[in-house]
Amino acid sequence: MKNILLSSAAIALLAGAASAEVTWSGDAEIGYNDDVEDGFYYDAGLYVNLSQELNNGWTASASLDVDLESSADDTFSMGDVDTSDWVLSISNDMFSLSFGDVDTAYASFSGVSALYDNDLFAPADAADDYEDIYDVDTTGDLAADDTDGATAGILLTATYGDFSAAASGIVIDEFNLVAPGVYTAADKSNGDIEYGQLALAYDFGMFNAGLLYAEDAVNLVADDENMTVLSLGAAFAGADFGFSYMDTDDVTGFGLDVSYPVGPVTLGAYYVSYDFDAATGVTEDDAYGVSVDYADGPITVAAYYEEILGEEEYAIEGAYDFGMGLVVTAGYIDGDDTDDNDFASYIVAEYDLGGGASFLASYADATNYDESGDLDDIDTGVNGYELNYGATLALSFEF
Repeated sequence: MKNILLSSAAIALLAGAASAEVTWSGDAEIGYNDDVEDGFYYDAGLYVNLSQELNNGWTASASLDVDLESSADDTFSMGDVDTSDWVLSISNDMFSLSFGDVDTAYASFSGVSALYDNDLFAPADAADDYEDIYDVDTTGDLAADDTDGATAGILLTATYGDFSAAASGIVIDEFNLVAPGVYTAADKSNGDIEYGQLALAYDFGMFNAGLLYAEDAVNLVADDENMTVLSLGAAFAGADFGFSYMDTDDVTGFGLDVSYPVGPVTLGAYYVSYDFDAATGVTEDDAYGVSVDYADGPITVAAYYEEILGEEEYAIEGAYDFGMGLVVTAGYIDGDDTDDNDFASYIVAEYDLGGGASFLASYADATNYDESGDLDDIDTGVNGYELNYGATLALSFEF
């Protein structure tokens, strides 16, 4: 990483101010995979962060992620270049206003997440809608039929003592879809701010309270409904307790969760109950789960079991640090969906070469893999790997 302090003359020319900082960093990976990547592959990233002090305690900043990936064409080239994670913001000690690939107000809300998270709140025919609505997708894919494109998000945050607030919206371009991938020029709307959200939180000693309002939220039975969640939390006797109540047009519900550390072990449990509108036709009305996490010395273990509206999920994963830079991670994840982590098993050995370099060898298997190569990111719960299906050898660097 290199920090470059630009001269006052250059800053006066470029920004009209006297003190700016530009920070550069990057990473790169070259690897071999016997299935999804079909041989050798590479990718690299350049990360740029800019900061400028303004008057009266305000700071302007910007960031950009430039990605270089293996090209799919038959000619020799530098590959495909994409930009992502771009954010422009202005902030001081109390307020922040950001525009671009930002978090949304939902990200700052603390409640019984099993009541309203993506595992539960996604219709079967549009499983990615909820995630895309609450995490800006700059590729332009928001709805399952591609009629909407999320181009950026706007986020306003404020803190005052123990009180905090966040408000957000997503900038949408709407199109009239006439065929897959074909849009008409008519009925196109540019720059509409939709999917508004508001999150409020207050912390008073052992207790905390929160409110989340999400406009046009995707939920268990439909989308484009408004969702309100009230949350209360408490911490005493070493345990953390949470209670949340949710209300939408078609479903209401409440959730309870608890987390309790016992030495190196953390025990967790939750229960969620729903009351569906009769017109929805949904008969299952609850979800529950338990989890155990262990971390002590070189050993890390994580396991959970949950039943979500009649569908079971469970996983057991663990890692062992052999010292001298070698860590081995393995696990089995049994999910109920058809996405990244459905019936997946894996083993990973990673060796730290020092100076930001590492060597990784992995093997991953999954029941929902097909020959089209759609499954190329088996996500692990321990150590946060994104693994390709099959055997992989990779050398990576951070700069």
